[in-house]
Amino acid sequence: MTATSPIVLLLLLVALVVAALMIVVSTGRRGRGLDLPARPRRARRSPRTPRT
Repeated sequence: MTATSPIVLLLLLVALVVAALMIVVSTGRRGRGLDLPARPRRARRSPRTPRT
């Protein structure tokens, strides 16, 4: 086992922990979760009469 193997394994473990925490927070299991901003509603166009 080389010296870089433990470092690589540690970095992979840290990446997995961070990813798991991001998923837990984003789904709302911890804290308030992430809310998407409200999309602005587009005004409906009135039906146009065909031009002749």
